[in-house]
Amino acid sequence: MKLVLAITFLFVSSFSFSQNADCIKAYNQAVEAVKSKDHESAIKHYTAAIAHDPTYSKALYNRATSHLKLKNYDEAKSDLKAVTKIDNTNGKAYYYLGYIQMKQKDYPAALVDFTRAIKHDPSLTDAYYYRGYIQMMDKNYEKATTDFQEAAIKDPDNYKVHYNAGVCYYKLENYLDAVNSFTMALDIEPENEKSYYYRGMAFNKLEKYTMAVADFDQYIAIDPSKDAYYYRAFSNSKLDKIDEAIADYSKVIKLDPENSSSLKNRANLNLGKENYGAAAEDFRLLIALEPDNTKYYLNNAICNFNDSKYQAAVDVLDDLLLKDPKNAEALYNRANAYAKLGNNESACKDIRKSAELGFDEAFQYVSSYCEQ
Repeated sequence: MKLVLAITFLFVSSFSFSQNADCIKAYNQAVEAVKSKDHESAIKHYTAAIAHDPTYSKALYNRATSHLKLKNYDEAKSDLKAVTKIDNTNGKAYYYLGYIQMKQKDYPAALVDFTRAIKHDPSLTDAYYYRGYIQMMDKNYEKATTDFQEAAIKDPDNYKVHYNAGVCYYKLENYLDAVNSFTMALDIEPENEKSYYYRGMAFNKLEKYTMAVADFDQYIAIDPSKDAYYYRAFSNSKLDKIDEAIADYSKVIKLDPENSSSLKNRANLNLGKENYGAAAEDFRLLIALEPDNTKYYLNNAICNFNDSKYQAAVDVLDDLLLKDPKNAEALYNRANAYAKLGNNESACKDIRKSAELGFDEAFQYVSSYCEQ
């Protein structure tokens, strides 16, 4: 999940009469440079003002914001720490310190600074948001939702707050609140595909499959990804829209030919529709992906048998029995295929061995396949 940066830099334009004329002049020159977005010049002027008065916290704070604009994070951090030593109740200074720590991936330190920022200035909406975001990355979803809720109260039109709250609710398996949060996010940014995707996932968990399909439709219209096709297929299968589900699983497989979950699901749906040839092909592809999975060989053989392709059934069971000579179910199915091919000798041999290995279904056919 990509962090969306939406930070507003606040500088202080007023000055204290305790500074001398040269200090004030330099400070005001810096302010004018900031208005022109010339932060390099602003830094030089703030530095001149600070040289006259190293405890001039407003100059230190504003120099830090100019450093931030230029992404000079270490320099900005140094200035902000100096500000908090002069005034340990400056919430905005703590907020920007937290922001820098976050950018530098020092998340524990960032949490501490965002918490201090909130303590001294509870109006700082983004402090709640970023603290929530860090806690979300750390999988502290309950704490994260508390911060996102507070941020949403303060800034109800902020898309990213509602979206991330929805993600946390989803992770907490609170799917109804997740749906509500994603709906609020979409009211603000109706073209944001990720909210459709996650809301669709939440609708699936709530067994609201028609609503889920509608959301995945919206997502796919913007970003036709394999995940969206996969979960829309799942929703459609739950609605007994089997052809639509098969079509979506096919799109996943086209995008990702080795997607075994989609191959299995498509194979089972084809099997349910008695599309034996299509199901057999899916199980053949699964065998290529997972050659040690005996179920795929058996299912491929059964599909070929039901499609009257008896030799193809024998061939795949030959491959399985080379791997597992005592697989009683494989012997039973190969016996049936041999019988259909008129090879009674091989059918008798396989059915006897299957029965000897304890496969119950084999016993009833021993006498019929092994008549002299």
